[in-house]
Amino acid sequence: MKPTTSAGLSGRDKTAVAVLCLAQFMLIVDVVIVNVALPTLRRALDIPDAQLSLTAVSYTVTFGSLLIAAGRAGDAWGRRRMFVVGVVVFTVASLLTGLAHESWQFFLGRAAQGVGAAMVSPNALALLLNRFQNTAARNKAMGVWGAVGAGGAIAGQVVGGVVADTLGWRWIFLLNVPIGAVATVLALRHLHRSRGEVRSVDSRGSALLVAGLAPAIVAVAWLPERGLDRSVLGCFVVAVCLLVGFVAQQRRAAFPLVSSALLRTPGVQPANAIIALSAATVTASLFFTTLYLQVVLEHSALMVGLAFAPITVLIMGLSSISAKLVSRQGARMPLIGGLGMQAAGMLLLSRMSVGGSYWRDVLPALLCIAVGSALTYVPTYIAATAQVAAPEQGAASGLLNTAQELGPAVGLAGIAAVASSVIGTSAVPPDLVAGYRAGLVAAAVVTAVGVLVALRVPRDLGRVDARPSDEHSPEEDDVVRAGSVAG
Repeated sequence: MKPTTSAGLSGRDKTAVAVLCLAQFMLIVDVVIVNVALPTLRRALDIPDAQLSLTAVSYTVTFGSLLIAAGRAGDAWGRRRMFVVGVVVFTVASLLTGLAHESWQFFLGRAAQGVGAAMVSPNALALLLNRFQNTAARNKAMGVWGAVGAGGAIAGQVVGGVVADTLGWRWIFLLNVPIGAVATVLALRHLHRSRGEVRSVDSRGSALLVAGLAPAIVAVAWLPERGLDRSVLGCFVVAVCLLVGFVAQQRRAAFPLVSSALLRTPGVQPANAIIALSAATVTASLFFTTLYLQVVLEHSALMVGLAFAPITVLIMGLSSISAKLVSRQGARMPLIGGLGMQAAGMLLLSRMSVGGSYWRDVLPALLCIAVGSALTYVPTYIAATAQVAAPEQGAASGLLNTAQELGPAVGLAGIAAVASSVIGTSAVPPDLVAGYRAGLVAAAVVTAVGVLVALRVPRDLGRVDARPSDEHSPEEDDVVRAGSVAG
């Protein structure tokens, strides 16, 4: 079956988009929901404080380090194959994690979940991109993808509180089993069977990249609680050495993991920078908001989860409008406007006070951030992928997902350090609020840097009438003439 070339989405197209988004939603919610349930997990599995961070690190190390390699493997060996195998791995790992009775079993299950998620996420996006060759149809599909991505992260806050308080922590993972089974069956029935679009994968480069990213992620995860101690510095040194080796390897590899042609593609570099900056500052803002609601205003975890519900609805509702704006105006203007709204919301949120309330101090600012996120998320994904040739789309998706994964980790560590420098050793609400406010101002400044980066995005990138023919880019024409089958 050929990729869609009309502006609309057929029934089969909608089903395919739903399958891909279902799997992505499962991954995103799973990450956030675990953070909400940490107190319950800690008691149930008797996890020591020193090991508590492993609940997140065990997942993020495998997930973040494997994304680019897994995306490139899909380019070479077939994206549907990698997607389906990834969903199965994630589903089985979720079952084992939910049945864990010891902390080591739980950590091992989380690491296996990360492996499956790394196979699913970049290949799901590449499958989505390759299904639609028409710009308008692709933008519509990306609008749905953006709604799932932006809304899922906040929906996890709501679901996490409800599930942990009503069904118990095990069901956070066990609920993935029927969802994963359904996604697997639907994927085999409704997603195009694809063959590899590149002849080989740079195995040496893949090994260097994975080995370099893993200690980098560990170092970033440990930095807030340990500071620059020997273990953190050691991880950073090892990571830098291995990543330098990776860059050198890529220059002489016949089939590089991340090609120079991909990095020179219009929109790729600024879009990756924007998603890293935006994800970092929004994550930090939600982090400080959660602390403010729980520690200062003394709301329960369930009430905090429900506090984010209106944001989820707003983001998911506006994402399709954001896609239409890109089709009409290109990606640059929505990006500038969205990032500006995010920064304004963070500054508004920085006015929180000790005697404040959710309705006055939190909700208006979060609504502003939500509008900005809806206007930013979809154009970023479109800008990062609109001009990427078909054989590079798995690698491009992995690169974008890696930026989105590492951005919050690095950004939150830096912004939280600003807040901690103000708070010091104090635990009284006035000092805590002063620290949160400083962190939110820092987040707004970083977001403003994103506005400057957005000026580098080509003005008409993603616009429907940006070029005479929307059927194929020149690079895609070369692939078609060579007899490749779009994934």
